[in-house]
Amino acid sequence: MIFRIAFIVTLISLIIAGTLTALISKLANFHFNQILLSISIFLVVEILLFYGTFQPRAPIFGRAFWRGAKNEHAISLTFDDGPNEPYTSQILDILQKFKVKATFFVVGENAEVSPDTLRKEIEEGHEIGNHTYDHSLLPLKSPRYIRQQVKKTSHLIENAAHVQPRLLRTPHGWRNPWAKFIAKKEGLTLVSWTHGVWDTDHPGTELIAHRALKGLKNGCVFLFHDGRGIERDVDSSQLVEALPIIISEAKKRGFKFLTLSEMMKEAKIR
Repeated sequence: MIFRIAFIVTLISLIIAGTLTALISKLANFHFNQILLSISIFLVVEILLFYGTFQPRAPIFGRAFWRGAKNEHAISLTFDDGPNEPYTSQILDILQKFKVKATFFVVGENAEVSPDTLRKEIEEGHEIGNHTYDHSLLPLKSPRYIRQQVKKTSHLIENAAHVQPRLLRTPHGWRNPWAKFIAKKEGLTLVSWTHGVWDTDHPGTELIAHRALKGLKNGCVFLFHDGRGIERDVDSSQLVEALPIIISEAKKRGFKFLTLSEMMKEAKIR
């Protein structure tokens, strides 16, 4: 899929470069090297499109919230791709033990499989975000398709747990020009993250904890995974084992734990 996205982005860049070169040639009052101009435009457009598509924090297609206030000694733990049992419940038990609230970005299809876990997340005071229905990559999807993915998941969450999600995180953070617009129209704020630990690669408990602690800074939004897309029987045990280490060290350093919405509110105040 990533190669298909890259091909389409390159094709669009070529079309834009050709169109702009032709327009400049028609309007310009001076001589210039059209080939050099076309290549230059192509490279600039290509870089901007790739950056906007694949960099979750890029503002090219609209800003996404990805970091809290730098002067606030607080962090936010977020979990993508759940619910995924038994690991989501194990994570909830750890969070409850440490009295920490987090934000869970649920995949609609997974929530249909484990509605009780979704309700448990809410009952224990955690925040729920929308992570689309089936975790499809969005860059090549139409506005209608994206809206259906978002609306279906929001309705599912609301029907199962009587909570209306207010946050949207796209799968892998990849976007296209209309994802932000659709999020806003559906009453959702587009969000990203500050620091990921690549826990779905199963690098080992110690490495997950080490990677997380390297990102322990004011305003950090951590990205963890209690599942993996819509795969079934995903092993998230390494994260479960690493989480107490991460939380304990963060507490030792005096960090406050906020849900993502709480962090956004703090950032706006300051």
